[in-house]
Amino acid sequence: MTAYLSEAWLADPRDPAAEALAAAGGTLRLRRVVGGAPDGEARLDVTVADGGVAYGDLDDEDLDVTLTDTYANALAIVRGELDPNAAFMRGQTKVSGDTGPLLDLLAATRSERYEQVRAEVAAAIDD
Repeated sequence: MTAYLSEAWLADPRDPAAEALAAAGGTLRLRRVVGGAPDGEARLDVTVADGGVAYGDLDDEDLDVTLTDTYANALAIVRGELDPNAAFMRGQTKVSGDTGPLLDLLAATRSERYEQVRAEVAAAIDD
């Protein structure tokens, strides 16, 4: 087990919302920035396309949306204690970029695939 959003976890990440969006046939270039992660600020760039998810650095100009969270919120989301839609609506998750793809991503968090991957990620972390 590894700490969520640590350097070790980021070496082999999984983003439940991105995987759910891929399963629904969506496309997105996303950056997640999380302050206060175990090894400092964590950054995860995700590309969703053609039914798959790829992780790797993206240029700023290629991004559709950037989501910024505190570590406490990111951990609560992956544990299922905080709904990502509620975090967005309350302003807990800060957003920059195009809201169209963001709304598709948020809709994907209501799916069975999201819950399945979220539970798998939560079970594999030691926080």
